[in-house]
Amino acid sequence: MTHYNAVLPGFFSRGSEAAPVSLVDIARGPTGFEQRRSKRSRRLRRFNLGKDLRDISDIYEVLSFFEVMNGPQHSFAMQNLNDYKSCDPGEQITMLDAVIGDGDGATLSYQFKKQYFVTLLDNSTIAIDRTIYLPVSGTVLVAVDGVLLTETTDYVVNYSTGALDFISAPATGTNNITAGFHFNEKVRFDTQDLSQIMEYFKAGSVPSIPLVEVIDA
Repeated sequence: MTHYNAVLPGFFSRGSEAAPVSLVDIARGPTGFEQRRSKRSRRLRRFNLGKDLRDISDIYEVLSFFEVMNGPQHSFAMQNLNDYKSCDPGEQITMLDAVIGDGDGATLSYQFKKQYFVTLLDNSTIAIDRTIYLPVSGTVLVAVDGVLLTETTDYVVNYSTGALDFISAPATGTNNITAGFHFNEKVRFDTQDLSQIMEYFKAGSVPSIPLVEVIDA
């Protein structure tokens, strides 16, 4: 079981599906009273790509991925066009998008993450963090106290794990380490076989390409 730092050809065709999947136990009594308990802290994504006709070369790219990954054995990266930025996918990233952590003058190592927000009726907000493992090289902006830093001079990024390591420890502050970035999903094929249909000469389809997000140990 290996993670390969390769990106599945970046297409969501018409009809492709993406879904965050929670794992919550729900016990409902006869009066309608419920008890709900989450069995994991994060939602894992499921995807089903395909559907549309493709050029035969596109089908071959997917087939090559399936062969090299040995079906579901190995994980790889893919871009989820519904959620691939530290901000709304329709907006431009900024260095202030995501709170990475609090500086304390001593800690050097942090983990990339992003937040999802809901605004309540009283205009306060609630947020949850999502750990990001595959930030995209060339897109990362990191700031401390609102000052943009320089990669390799001020910090280094592990693009296979999402680790962020500073050269010098950030100054003490609350939520003063921030970042903006694009990111990929770490996924594997969620099938043992990959059906391909020839529709016309040099054109065909892959009706279903099921993928599931993974967290490798």
